Amino acid sequence: MTEANSLSADPDQSATQPVLVLRPSTRALFGFICVMAIFFVYLSLIAVGQIEMSRPTSGVGEGLFAILILVIIVFVVAKARQVDFTKPIMVIGPDGITGQKLPKLIPWSMIERVDIPQTRWAMIYLTVRKDADPEILEQLRKRQPLERTFAIPHRWIPGFSSSEVKEIVKRYFESSRSQPR
Repeated sequence: MTEANSLSADPDQSATQPVLVLRPSTRALFGFICVMAIFFVYLSLIAVGQIEMSRPTSGVGEGLFAILILVIIVFVVAKARQVDFTKPIMVIGPDGITGQKLPKLIPWSMIERVDIPQTRWAMIYLTVRKDADPEILEQLRKRQPLERTFAIPHRWIPGFSSSEVKEIVKRYFESSRSQPR
């Protein structure tokens, strides 16, 4: 059965179950790189003496910060080249979570715990069960500081407020808990 047929087979379920899609933003990437480039040029001009400060400086500190900003720009550009901007970064649906960096779909039944902090941080933390697919666990170990936990943003999903995203993720997780395994 193709994806188009599976969606049309049960129209009520797909209509009531929203799918959250997080797409990469070229506008945010270019904005960040441009701001960092302006800081780099400004600090470089101070370091070489083209811009004078109110107090005389040797320019060494400014030069080091300019080099640091240049390294950050190169790092961001290198990471951005790994992202396919034509595909979503992450898709959160009633079947599970998939993304560009994940080898396959993580079904909600494989999620052990969902942590939604009440702080201002813009992430929801999901912990994958220990008995999950080894391919998924290996990918999470390579990419994440916490072995089986990964984070999904809840503030930057277009068309949904932060509270709606939290509620949808919580609903998907709880519905997988209520279904027999």
